[in-house]
Amino acid sequence: MNSREKFNAVMSFDDNSPNMKAEFGYWAGTIRTWFDQGLPRLHNIPDNVLDGELVRGALLLHPENDELIDKNVLPYFKLDSYLAKFPFDISPRLGSKIIKDNEREKIYTDKYGLTNKVSKECAGIPMVLDYPIKNSKDFNDYKKYYDDNFQTRLPENWDDLVEYLKYREFPIRLGGNPLGFSFLARHLMGEVGYMTSLFDDPGLIRDMNRFYLDYVKDYWSLILKDIEIDCIFILEDMAYRSGSFISREMFREFLSPYYIEFIDFLKQFNIKNIIVDCDGLIDELIPLWIEVGVNGIFPIEAVNDLVRIREQYPGLKLLGGFDKKSLFAGSSREIIDEEIDRVISVTEKGGYIPHVDHAVSADVTWDNFKYYRFKLNEILDK
Repeated sequence: MNSREKFNAVMSFDDNSPNMKAEFGYWAGTIRTWFDQGLPRLHNIPDNVLDGELVRGALLLHPENDELIDKNVLPYFKLDSYLAKFPFDISPRLGSKIIKDNEREKIYTDKYGLTNKVSKECAGIPMVLDYPIKNSKDFNDYKKYYDDNFQTRLPENWDDLVEYLKYREFPIRLGGNPLGFSFLARHLMGEVGYMTSLFDDPGLIRDMNRFYLDYVKDYWSLILKDIEIDCIFILEDMAYRSGSFISREMFREFLSPYYIEFIDFLKQFNIKNIIVDCDGLIDELIPLWIEVGVNGIFPIEAVNDLVRIREQYPGLKLLGGFDKKSLFAGSSREIIDEEIDRVISVTEKGGYIPHVDHAVSADVTWDNFKYYRFKLNEILDK
């Protein structure tokens, strides 16, 4: 079976299918570190790629794409391709502008109008210095940058891409950063602006969700009518280690109506896997997502009890869940074995693809990762 067939079989709880052997991805700095620790260097990481940039554990969506994908770890372990990310752009497509650029850092505005700072000295995500939306007037002005010429947001050579993907052997996901009914507003407003607006200007939050839901439905209709998408990702990241950012009541008031309408739209295109990407402790959020039609969760961070989630929600599709801390320097084979045993106990119940959550960081040693991946592969191959 190819990677796509395995993914869809596992997500359908097919007991007769082999599981996927796959990883979400790695920080570029991790691959560079592993080269020094013994990973065979099949392909260099380009010098202009920062250590904090993601190297995806998937095949290229199309041979002419220039996306940063793994060409070293995947062939070494004979891994399956993870979900290739289908390109989409719901930004107002503002021009990026460099404000400051030196050996230590770069400060710039991006296509969403955020002012970001990224360090060149250590791996990490950009720090946002300023957000474009602070009130309703800002959002009304912001919407004027959008047009309904969705064809211009599709990849080039669309007909050729559609034909090529008909015969693909890897799964595709559509969605992710920054699409989410809490995350997108926070992306444009910041956490403080979003949280205070839930009380001070709830109409703004509803207007933003209404605008982007309508926009995405019109835009994605062009994609979904031509290409079979295997999985939808909705990015939320609306929890921390202690629990959800917002209450059950606020979820149902500000998020649920848009989830329900969006998922109803997706079902028209026979989308079977609707996954929410959310970090943190998600115990109180899982039943709310199930309530609106979500049927999968990624990742399952260590603060959550993966085994208990499977027991409590036997039909929920799960991805991730392997605690990368067990692979850090100083860990032992016994600790790694215990973590492998834990995820395998869930794998045996179906609907679950085990892998390290998020991008594998440089804290993970090559020797430990190699031990983990070879042993997990051996078990999954039985």
